[in-house]
Amino acid sequence: MIATVLVLISGQGSAAAKTADPQPHSAENPLRDSLPDQWELEQQFFQTAPDEDNWWKSFSDPELESLIQQAVANNFNILTAIRRIETAAQNQRYTKSGYYPSLGISGGWNREMTSTTVHGEHPHESTISYFHLGLTANWEIDIFGRIRAKLKADKANYDASVAEYDATMISLCSNVAKAYFQLRQEQMLVKIAEETVKIVEEQKLLADARYEAGLRPLLDVVQARMSIAQTRSALPQHKANVRTALNQIAMLVGVYPEKLEALLNPRELPEIPAPGNIGTPETLLRRRPDIVAAEKQLAAMAAQVGIAKKDFLPTLSVSAAVGSQVHTFKDLYGPDSYYYSVVPSLTWSIFEGMARNAKLAEARLNMEAQIDSYNQTVMNAVSEVNNAMIALKSLQEQQIYQEILLKEARKQLELQTDRFLQGLTGFSDIAGSQATVLQYENSLVQLKASQLAGVVTLYTALGGGY
Repeated sequence: MIATVLVLISGQGSAAAKTADPQPHSAENPLRDSLPDQWELEQQFFQTAPDEDNWWKSFSDPELESLIQQAVANNFNILTAIRRIETAAQNQRYTKSGYYPSLGISGGWNREMTSTTVHGEHPHESTISYFHLGLTANWEIDIFGRIRAKLKADKANYDASVAEYDATMISLCSNVAKAYFQLRQEQMLVKIAEETVKIVEEQKLLADARYEAGLRPLLDVVQARMSIAQTRSALPQHKANVRTALNQIAMLVGVYPEKLEALLNPRELPEIPAPGNIGTPETLLRRRPDIVAAEKQLAAMAAQVGIAKKDFLPTLSVSAAVGSQVHTFKDLYGPDSYYYSVVPSLTWSIFEGMARNAKLAEARLNMEAQIDSYNQTVMNAVSEVNNAMIALKSLQEQQIYQEILLKEARKQLELQTDRFLQGLTGFSDIAGSQATVLQYENSLVQLKASQLAGVVTLYTALGGGY
């Protein structure tokens, strides 16, 4: 088993980009470079242990929890990953069977005629027939560790399949949560548009009244009608987006959309979970399934190198047989009919046209390629965590300014309405201010949904839980 890469990470530094000098890498030292000592961010998220992951409960949304539970039970990607684990387990059992002898039963009737050319002109008996029944056994004694090396590779492949299942689980739960947030976002945008339509219709009544009183031109009425139509024009797309999100959730959960019609009842977006502390990149290596899988795959490749080396060594096996041979069937269990044989054999291929050298070189190259793949996986992981934290912090800052903009836009609408009632301005100013309020309200909802999705993205990048 390869040494864990976690021993390569040491120290408690504070700089996010501080790294050690590059070191030679091998199966025992796969990292080309060390990770940053730790990540730092004003708003951070705490990681739990993998067996304690119920991260979706932090959103305090029972419907989201129910959807994730259904997805874990029904999603076909999860079921496929489970089958891969079971297949890898059976492969281990098959390899372990090599530790034990194989037993068989043989029986039949033989009739033979000898050649007089070989045995002379007057052989004792040129034709013979007999019955036989017996047990056979073959056993390859694993003195040189050939079976142990194969089992080591199978165990690593099994562990990799478990890690791939974990990765599939994390991805599934993340996608369900993001699709659910998208559904609630679109429902809130529908609600905002419908409420804005009601407000604009009330504003139109003001424009109608002032036009009928001869205080404002017909232009204000026309602009009010246009404002209503423009606001209503966004509704079909938002409603279509609701259905699209529902279809996405249904596919992830493994049911048809009709089973999830209850989700069409609008609900607010969940609250964003409280921040915590991420910890060091050492936690990342312990948690991320893709890194675990890459490490186990590297272990399997290293074991393949060991298997290739075993091919240079001899093979010791024992064959044995015991049974009965008789001319007539009735004598099959007679006292003089039994026979046995024990044949130990040692085979050692001396020359195979450099085939074994080529096989060993191929195994080493495959291991080197997996080392490169492992390093790339670690680099991708570090990049994903850094990007997720940067994006989440950016969204939090955007929300602050968006709330200020919305507050001022509402104040502007209020002032424009007063000016319109005083006859100091036309309806176009009200329509423009109302459109600005609608824009900022939509943006604020979208920012909140993006933050929720950003939290899930950070959860995914860190390998689960917060």
